[in-house]
This record gives sequence, C-alpha cells and structure tokens, in this order.
Amino acid sequence: MTATVGTLLDDVHARAWDLCTRSSETEEGTSHEQAAGYLAAWPRLANAALRVLDAVHVEPVWLDDASAVREVLRAIAVEKSLASPSVAGSDVAPAASERAVLAIATRLGAIADMLSGQPAARTEVDHAASLGMQANAVAVVHAVAVTTLAALGDQHEFESARWLMRGVAARTQRHAATPTVERAGRYEDVAAVSSEDRSLDGAIARWLPATVAALGSPRRVTQNALQFAAGDALILIATAGTVLNAAAQVGLVRDDPADRARPALVGAHEAWRPLVSWPGTVRLHGVRDVEQFEASRQLRQVITDNLRENREWLPPETLSDRFDLASLMGSLRRGMHALGNVSVAHFQALDRLVRSSGQLWIAASAVTQPAYRGAATVEAACRKGWVPMPPGEPAGLDLLADAKKALAGTAVAVAALDATAAAAAAPTQRGSDALKWEGGRIVACGADDHPRLFETVYSPEPAGARSERRAPVRLGGPQQSSPRR
Repeated sequence: MTATVGTLLDDVHARAWDLCTRSSETEEGTSHEQAAGYLAAWPRLANAALRVLDAVHVEPVWLDDASAVREVLRAIAVEKSLASPSVAGSDVAPAASERAVLAIATRLGAIADMLSGQPAARTEVDHAASLGMQANAVAVVHAVAVTTLAALGDQHEFESARWLMRGVAARTQRHAATPTVERAGRYEDVAAVSSEDRSLDGAIARWLPATVAALGSPRRVTQNALQFAAGDALILIATAGTVLNAAAQVGLVRDDPADRARPALVGAHEAWRPLVSWPGTVRLHGVRDVEQFEASRQLRQVITDNLRENREWLPPETLSDRFDLASLMGSLRRGMHALGNVSVAHFQALDRLVRSSGQLWIAASAVTQPAYRGAATVEAACRKGWVPMPPGEPAGLDLLADAKKALAGTAVAVAALDATAAAAAAPTQRGSDALKWEGGRIVACGADDHPRLFETVYSPEPAGARSERRAPVRLGGPQQSSPRR
C-alpha cells in the first residue's frame, strides 16, 4: 500500500487520541514520571509541527494566521528546562509517556518530509487544503498539550512548564476546533511512490518525468511525442471521471464537489482531443523517444488491465468491489497533478516550435502568407513537397491555441478534482472535556461545548464617533459651498 500524508495523519491522530484517553487511567504514583516524560518529548514535537506548518505555508504571508502557533512552538523547540531534574542526564530508558509523544513527533516529521517539495498555495483550493493541513497538525499539538496539562496537575516543580503548556493550548484551540469536513484537501494525497511500484501510482511516477523530459528537449521533441502526451492525457482524464462517478455513487465523494468536477473533466477531455491528431499539412518527424514511449505504454496497460474489460470501463459496482475507492481517488488526483505538469511542458514545447521559424514543417501548398511564397516554395508546392513553417502561419497558431485551451482546461480540472478530497460528515465520539473524535481526527471542543481557554475583548465605539464621521458626498445636485469635515 502506498504511504500517503493522509494515512500518516490517520496514525498520528489515532496515537494522540489513544494518549489522551489513556492518560486519565494512569496510577497516581507515576504522575510525576508521566509529566516529566511528556515535557522531555515536547521540543521534538514542536520542531516536527513547525516543519509541517512551514511546508504548507500560505502566500501572501499575511493570509497565514498560524503565526501565534509558530511563535509558541519556536519557544518550546529551544527550551532546555522542560526535562524533569530527576530524569535529565540519567541513563534510564525514556518513560512510556515520552516514547508515545516521540512516536507522534517522528510521524509528523515524516509528513513534513513528504510535503517539503509542495509549492506554496495560490489557488482557493490549495489555500483551503493548506489551512486544513495546518489544522490537522495543530490539532495533534493541542491534544498533547491538553494531555500534558492534565498530567502536570498542581505539581509545584512544573510551574513554569504549566504556564507554557497553557499558552500552547490557548493558541492552538482555534485551529484545532476546525471541523474535519473543512480540513480534508489535496495535501493528504501526497504520497511517497517508488519508481519500481507496479501500481497505477508507479506507472504515473515513471510516466511524468519521461514525458516532461521528452517534451522539454528541443532535440527529442517530435510530433509523435506531443501526440502521445495528448493521448495519455485523454486516458488519464477519462479514468479520473470513471473513478469519480464510482466514488460519488457509493457516497465517498460529496455531491456538490462531484457535480462541479464532472463538467471540468469533460471540458479538459474535449480540449485535449484536437491535439491527438494534427492537421495533415503540419508535421515534425524525428526519432521516437523510447523512454517516453515505454512509460506511456505501461501507463495505458495498467489502466486497461485494472479498470477496463472488453474495451469498456468497469461499472461503478465492480470498481467499488475490487478496489479501495478512497485510495484510487487519491491516485487519480495525484495523476491529474502530474498531467498538469505535462500540460505545461506540452504548451511550452508547441510555443517554442510555432513561434520559432524552421522548427515545424508545412506542406508547401498550405503556406498562406504571400511574403513566404517565393520561388522555392512554389517549386516545392508543384512537386507536393514540404518546407519549414514560417512564423505566424494559421496552422501553427491553431495548434498553439489548442494547447493553450488544454492547459487551461487541465488546470480547472485539477482544481475541481482536488475539491473532491473534502471529507463527508462523520459521527463524533467524546473523549476528555476539551477534545472529541470526529471522522478519524481529533477536534477541540468549540465555544458551545467547552469553556474557552482564552478571552476575546471587544472595544465599544467611542462616544461621538458617529457625529465626527465625514458626511457623504451628494450626487446629482449642488455641492456644499464650505469644505466638508
């Protein structure tokens, strides 16, 4: 099974929830060791959480409202006095509480490693996914902070640590209270895929670099390479639409995002169609790129062997019986992101070929610009020959326009399919007074469920402010003779 950020988050939240529920069952005699173990692991936990927050930062920076959480986590990450004096410097094995928190920190670090290469959020879908990922990471921090506070109790030797943990709990509560339906996003689909994997993910992982390399090389790009990329795009988009319909039918995807994704996928599919078969008057011969051809063949073979039968797509009922549709949807969302990269390379290749003279070839009889219909072109037309395509020819500009439409349609389809990662509502389970378990994630109780750990102060409007406001400008009539205040 492919390891994804979502599966790691499932494990992290399950461990944090188990830590919260078991902490109240600890015997009284071990409360000091338990509290010291929690505190000793907090610097590593803070470092790992900071790395996750930095990996999914939001641009522009002023839209990222997790600065208060980052500030308190940085203070903990450099704090040297959290370890208990009776435990620090000893050769004894870490306490069970410390090992439990360190296991959570290790998995948060793995999540940060997987997200480290992701670009900053710029679209609305990516922005929502970033905020959801931040909420998932901060919710774990909040749960461990609440558990640590409970373990500290009123023990006097932990007075400074108690105030620090209260600050963590207060600053993280608002993010941790985000409902699970608002947290899910495309970042949970980020996966560590091996190039040796024989699954659909592995086929996509091999296809992406081979195709982008062939299209990006001025010497390796050919008409066949461009047409193969367009054909692969059609197959991937059709696969995504088929799996989406199956997932929506079993209730795995909510109706609203599914209804928006279907026309986006159809539009992208139609936009790629003209690029599969070029006009007969334009060509670009060359040696076939073996690596791209083999990667394309493997991708199509994997899809055909698993998702098609008798030249038809498998029905939704069969797909839901044979596959884990949630994992398959994640694979297709990753595949559409790979297609987004290919569409950029495809457009750039055609832009370079069309706007530079002598790159593409055109039938001499099809040259439309009088300035380029010289004696050599007329002679080539008489013997039905070919000439280098002059810049500005309508046949080349039409190809470039089709590539631009495919690029735009793919971007819309990627964003629409990312929106289907939103989770459906799930039943909740109460834990401690400040936490609840909802849809496989820890959620902090809101203001209606639990007293706030912080106070919100509102400043009343100063007396006389209304009378001091500037009077509105009258339109369509004589203006005041005296200046307005």
